[in-house]
Amino acid sequence: MSKNLGFFKNKLIKYTYYLEIILALFIIAAIIVSAVDLAKYIYIIFKTNPIDTYLVFQKFLGHILLLVVGVELVIMLMSHSTSSVLEVVLYAIARKMLIYSDTTLDIALGVVAIAIVFAIRKYLFTKEIKIEGNGHVFSAAISVYDANTITGLNIPENLGNTIGGVITKMAEDTHRPVYEGIDYRVGNAKLKVLSIKDGLIEKVLIDNIDE
Repeated sequence: MSKNLGFFKNKLIKYTYYLEIILALFIIAAIIVSAVDLAKYIYIIFKTNPIDTYLVFQKFLGHILLLVVGVELVIMLMSHSTSSVLEVVLYAIARKMLIYSDTTLDIALGVVAIAIVFAIRKYLFTKEIKIEGNGHVFSAAISVYDANTITGLNIPENLGNTIGGVITKMAEDTHRPVYEGIDYRVGNAKLKVLSIKDGLIEKVLIDNIDE
């Protein structure tokens, strides 16, 4: 019974991921279509009286920042990392503060909100990281970019958005099944699977093989 339930959960997670890909494609399509309007804004700014240009330019910036939020949302859907969620929140706050802040209080609240995001990233997000010997233990959901930044290693980002994704790709390419204790070597890094729950990689030890 538990085996069947685990199989069903894995299938559900897999199909949910495919659904997220479809949603991400819709967002990308909307971004591309909306980007055409940027050229129209340029033309409107060019034709508008200089006195009235401010409001048009403000809407232009708002449109650009909204597209940036859309791009970050796509990254969040694909990477499932804490970092990508914070990036979406950060750009959304910046757009609200730069475009729709009319008073000093609004700006001050925006600055405080951005400071809170950075504090979360520095003091809470890093709690997922533990030092073990010469290596670092990460959640498998951490992005490859963040793992490289923290460890100073060069794990290829084209293998996956997250460390868990890189290991899954390496397992497929090398035909080595994923289990607790197995390690994969890529670039100058060794990725060792520390824990797996319900078929999903939870914790990974990342070490420098050059040391």
